[in-house]
Amino acid sequence: MPRPQILASAQAQFPKSANKQVRVSAAWRRVDSTLDYPEPNGTGGWTSVNDFATHVVVKRLGDQGFTVVNLSTGGVARGYKDVAISVLI
Repeated sequence: MPRPQILASAQAQFPKSANKQVRVSAAWRRVDSTLDYPEPNGTGGWTSVNDFATHVVVKRLGDQGFTVVNLSTGGVARGYKDVAISVLI
């Protein structure tokens, strides 16, 4: 099975020492939340995704109305980061 093509823009959200296999842990959309923007470490409006941060995955989430993704990776102290989809693609 070929390795997934992780978005360079997703990898750029973390230090160079981080694991290059970045995942989308969750995605946020306004219609699922009472907030205008996701709270850091909040739970409202987040949907579990747990897939690689590829162009296909991130674009599909954007097409479904999600606006922010929670990226995760290993090899760093802060391995999670909320990023607007518009920054990634």
